[in-house]
Amino acid sequence: MKRARLPAAFGLAPAHACALVIAALFGFAPSALAAGPDPAADTQSLLAKLDAPETRNLVQVPVAKAKAAQQRAASARGAGDLQHATELDALALSWARVAEDLVRTAQSETKLAEVQKAVTDLEQKAVRTQALIEQTIARRGRAEQNLKSAPAASKSESAKPGKDAAKAAPAAAVKAKPSQPAVKK
Repeated sequence: MKRARLPAAFGLAPAHACALVIAALFGFAPSALAAGPDPAADTQSLLAKLDAPETRNLVQVPVAKAKAAQQRAASARGAGDLQHATELDALALSWARVAEDLVRTAQSETKLAEVQKAVTDLEQKAVRTQALIEQTIARRGRAEQNLKSAPAASKSESAKPGKDAAKAAPAAAVKAKPSQPAVKK
């Protein structure tokens, strides 16, 4: 009874469990089983796709190893060694997938470089914007300070004989200049 429960515990139908046991007894490699119905055809299609001028330098080594494994598989198949031919076809497919991963990685790195450049540009704009905001706040503070001191100065000048207080206040406000030049973008 425990044998009947074992395949069910792993979620396998009895037929699948028997197939796995037979495959394990005869020494089939898991990579050969997982490679798909025809790893040689999959390898050929991948290698044809990777044979583009812009990717040749990048994938030269894994493509060469995939082609060498394909040649060895053809030799093994010619010698009648189907088991090793299947394993070599799976190896060739693995190398072709490595080459495909290299191409995708290079594309991802290019996109990453573009994103990093955009982030750097945005950070610089944020720093410039923050500096402009701080300058504006400082100018506002100086303007408020000038406005507060202007009435006091006009009162002290109105106490002096012969001075017109109405003319002195606008003149003091017009003469005030910012202490820092504006930042250019």
